[in-house]
Amino acid sequence: MTFLSYHTLRFTPLSPVHIGADESYEPGNYVIDDSENALYSFDSQAAINSLEESDRQQLLRIVSGKPDQKMLTDVQAFFNKRRERLIGSAHLPILTADGIAELYRKRIGQTAQHEGQGRRVINKLEIERTAYNPANNQPILPGSSIKGAIRTALLDKENNNRQTAFKGEKNQKMQERLFEGKFATDPMRLISIGDAFWQGDAQMPDRQIVFAVNRKREQVLKDGKEILSQAERSNLYQLLESLIVTDAADFKGSLQIQRMQDLRQDDRKMPKADKQWQIKEIAEACNRFYFPLLRQEIEQMQFRNLLCHSWIDQIENRLEQGLLKRMEKREAFLLRVGRHSGAEGLTLNGARKGNIKIMQGKGQKPKYEDKPKTWWLAASNEKQTAAMQPFGWILVDIDPPEKIVSTAANSELADWYQKQQAKQNALKDQARQRMALVEQRKQQAEQEAKLAQQKQAEQERQDQLEQQRIATLPPIEQDMIRLIKNKVDANKKDYLVLLDAVENHTEWSDDDKKIVLQRIKEIMQSANDWRETSQKKKPEKDKPYQLTLKVKAMIEGL
Repeated sequence: MTFLSYHTLRFTPLSPVHIGADESYEPGNYVIDDSENALYSFDSQAAINSLEESDRQQLLRIVSGKPDQKMLTDVQAFFNKRRERLIGSAHLPILTADGIAELYRKRIGQTAQHEGQGRRVINKLEIERTAYNPANNQPILPGSSIKGAIRTALLDKENNNRQTAFKGEKNQKMQERLFEGKFATDPMRLISIGDAFWQGDAQMPDRQIVFAVNRKREQVLKDGKEILSQAERSNLYQLLESLIVTDAADFKGSLQIQRMQDLRQDDRKMPKADKQWQIKEIAEACNRFYFPLLRQEIEQMQFRNLLCHSWIDQIENRLEQGLLKRMEKREAFLLRVGRHSGAEGLTLNGARKGNIKIMQGKGQKPKYEDKPKTWWLAASNEKQTAAMQPFGWILVDIDPPEKIVSTAANSELADWYQKQQAKQNALKDQARQRMALVEQRKQQAEQEAKLAQQKQAEQERQDQLEQQRIATLPPIEQDMIRLIKNKVDANKKDYLVLLDAVENHTEWSDDDKKIVLQRIKEIMQSANDWRETSQKKKPEKDKPYQLTLKVKAMIEGL
């Protein structure tokens, strides 16, 4: 028999949080409205469905070519040119930093640089996605990430600042020693944490796209000039989708603990009793580990003038307005999760000496020191040196009576989001109208094609009947029909074609020729060209009259 304790957790991102999803936005499945700093993503089928047939054929021609850099830049340019049409069939907008939109505008469909021997390097403009729920495309906080951060805090609790007890010890062995167990006896197996799903205000954005930039922790001068980090010198940065900083607990998850202290058990098969933690013990361990790191980081980053002052004020106000008391009561705790959480958030107090990996230049072996040399910070552009934010800080509330409602909603973000949704809805309406018009034209074309097909079928039936009628005629009649139908000069009058045949056709008998000449007379009469008398002063120049005389003479001569 196992007893369970179940707890509801509410998560509030205190700074941008990126937990990798092993996926990226690429220009083939997103566009950026650079006038509004909004990214719109879409799936391939939705994009194709929003295009007209001529655009689909053009895209097909592009992707059917050689799969090289030119093809990729052509695809980028193709989608960017049709971005308004695509916005109407895209997912909800994602806020982008100013520099992201500018970078997109400058580089979309272009090449970034040239490497050795003039080889072009394409601007892929890939943006790494944060973890999300594929069912509704909303962000999540994976339970595995939450549990990993809690595990680090509990390991630090058990280590209790010891510095030399595990020098040179492998990480896995160190964890087994501190938790006094492995596999079945690992105490973390009693703790289950589910994914936390976004349940925020539908009128507020849930994510943003930022630059991750690298900045030195300590200023180093040489000849009076500051030495930049290796990443800064190389202008290296990342484009990351991250959870947006909010005032409300927008993510809801759960934590379940198996309570086994009071049960009879074989100690050899179960975690140690003193390591079967309750929720308040977990909260205490997390605050003991992460809160000093937050304070230390803010202090050091402020000294380097790297942080956004409004973000610092927001953190301080939250602490003063009840967060500190809730943390002391073990009703809430801090965590550091995701990309760029910093080496201190991943290593234990007392265990960092000589264990922080410092990457060197290309082809050089890494060094191991007591602390990192740089921070990765969230920025609006790749050149930013101030007003930035750290990554990864979240607040966790334990069993709150209800969702913690924002006390100071960001009206600018709300206005931006509502404006983008209104624009997207208008474009969706335009797309629906355009598609309705396309469908109307398609139906009209199908009807016209159907009528044309019916007309062609009727003409073929009439032609067949005519062929059957002609087949019953005498051979001379068939010859005349064939001569007129196959005449070389379409403008030449039928009776002249037949007259040439009478004069040149040696196979016809005199009776056949007489029949043909009578037909010539009939055709000339119907065309008002049969003239047995002439009204002209010079009858010799009256061509119809002269031709009539000629035909009469030929008839009378047979």
